[in-house]
Amino acid sequence: MDALYIRSGDTFQPTELTRGPWDPNAQHGGAPAALIAGELERFAPDRPFARIALHLMKPVPLVPLTVDIAIDRDGRRARRLRADLKAGDEIVSFAYALQLQGDPEPVPEVPLCGQIPLGPEQGEPAARFTEYTMFGGDGVDVHFVKGAFFEPGPATAWFRLKVAVVDDEPPTPLQRAMAAADFGNGISAAVSWDQFTFVNPELTVFLLREPEGDWIGNDATTAIDPGGIGLSDATLHDARGPFARALQSLYVSKR
Repeated sequence: MDALYIRSGDTFQPTELTRGPWDPNAQHGGAPAALIAGELERFAPDRPFARIALHLMKPVPLVPLTVDIAIDRDGRRARRLRADLKAGDEIVSFAYALQLQGDPEPVPEVPLCGQIPLGPEQGEPAARFTEYTMFGGDGVDVHFVKGAFFEPGPATAWFRLKVAVVDDEPPTPLQRAMAAADFGNGISAAVSWDQFTFVNPELTVFLLREPEGDWIGNDATTAIDPGGIGLSDATLHDARGPFARALQSLYVSKR
């Protein structure tokens, strides 16, 4: 396997590399996030993306998928798109995307604050997470520079796609960002994996710019309310520094 998905006409067949940690028959959210991002870029390649909000309606199954995209509103400055990820006729996930168009004349650069002091080459490869082939570790390299998967608390890790998202198409910077963004709640788990589930039914990524290079750093922390709502808050980095924020709402419950 050298891709997350195999394209056949308008259909995408997921490989085992898309599997998530909760169920071997369901995909990790980062895989469909990267797939949808690539199709959004293919549909509307003329403007940068400022936000992508992904809604996971149910666990995305390992079955053939299609992506339907439409423009909700196309303005001079802002374009809003919707992408539906379908298994047959059922929408299993959808995304709202916002593209912004500035003037040709540049404006002053004001970067996001913060940095990850250690690069991916100084990180510790993540321990094997499951007995079966899955997205984290098999489809994506994961190098921790702070924390670990089974160590509760804030964490920082670098991520690199090991394979193409679709067939032999080179991954785009946006796909790399979306693939790494969905790991925030997993790396910064605030409670035990053995005793609790903390699944994100959505992911919202705000992009200041496109990332550079293969590695994406995810610096994340998770907070939980006793009522069962969680919030994972992450800053995404490349070698230059931070370029995006990724937020996930979580439902938290005892196993």
